[in-house]
Amino acid sequence: MSQPTFKRYIFSTVRIVICAGALWLVLRGVTLQDSVLLEGGEEVFGRIESRGDEGLVLASGDGSQSIAAEEIARQDDGSFVVSYGLLSAWSETIGWLLVAAVLLHLPVALFQAVRLCWLLSAQHISLGFWESLKLTFAGNFLNFATPLGSNAGDVFKAYFVALHTEHKTEAVTTVILDRVVGLCSLLFVVALITFVSSSGRLAELRPYILGVVGLVLLGVLLYISPLFRMLLNMSWLRRLPFFGHVERIDATARKLLGRPDLLCGGVLITIVLQVTAMSAYIVVAKAVGLEVIMQRLAEMYAYFFVGCLVQALPGPPQGLGTVELTYRYFFSPFGTVSQILCMAFLIRLMVLICALPGVLVTLTGSYRPSAARTLHGDLPEPTELAGSIEPAVR
Repeated sequence: MSQPTFKRYIFSTVRIVICAGALWLVLRGVTLQDSVLLEGGEEVFGRIESRGDEGLVLASGDGSQSIAAEEIARQDDGSFVVSYGLLSAWSETIGWLLVAAVLLHLPVALFQAVRLCWLLSAQHISLGFWESLKLTFAGNFLNFATPLGSNAGDVFKAYFVALHTEHKTEAVTTVILDRVVGLCSLLFVVALITFVSSSGRLAELRPYILGVVGLVLLGVLLYISPLFRMLLNMSWLRRLPFFGHVERIDATARKLLGRPDLLCGGVLITIVLQVTAMSAYIVVAKAVGLEVIMQRLAEMYAYFFVGCLVQALPGPPQGLGTVELTYRYFFSPFGTVSQILCMAFLIRLMVLICALPGVLVTLTGSYRPSAARTLHGDLPEPTELAGSIEPAVR
């Protein structure tokens, strides 16, 4: 077994272990049926048909039974100790709200396409909005259709954006920068919400989020510092065989920094698309019965943002398991574990539905420009790019 193959095997194994472990933690204690804790410590299962101050009616395979209020254990606030199972959470989901969430999430791809066009224009690479939109839809779909997760969509877009220009290193680098802009914008929004709010579990996030933001800002300052320029000009470094590509990547990033109008525009449109996506997520949360109140909307936005950050980390495809575990921790004050799991599943389903136009794009090959074959140049194959682009948040 070659070393690259062995490394991929180890990485895949680690991803599977993380995914399995996270899913086990998420599903621990979750039941299909509703459960009611009695005063004596006994737990009975079934389907809660009705509930009131006098007690509740629980339906099971043996029929329905009425349980008086004095027989049911109570929480500190006086409410019954009951837990709704997955079947109840799923059956009570409000369908029209799910449709509304899909419609609300659809424009996200349009914003992504506009951002890509703007960032490419900083490198004098002309990519029409329609071409950018097709590549965006195809990339979003491939995020779900392959086990590579968001890495697959990035590789796809990087490869086919490069077909539109002879400046292939600049095109691929811009696609990576497009993802970096999305990730950094997401991080700064989370930092802002956690900084101005002290409710819920946001206060627990504040030192970690602000610490990461500080590291990012430090990295940017080091990159634009004269010291970094001096290191790049060291003679031994310039003799390395890949230094020509490093110089072109560096020049691409500096060109973008030299266009604050396009960079700020990219950040602003990223914030708009992220708020739009998170609003759709909140509609899904409302559909499955989570407690959505105006006073805690900013808190819910922050938790969904954190979920997106977790999804962007290297690990299971699309953060499978780790995102659900994050939701379970942060959204526990808003609803039951069953409702949270249904919400996580429906959010993934909603994003997949909104990416379905990418199926048509990939099947028809309309992502490839008609003149692209004359511009292939020295562009590497997509499999060679896969290791160089890390998954990131849109």
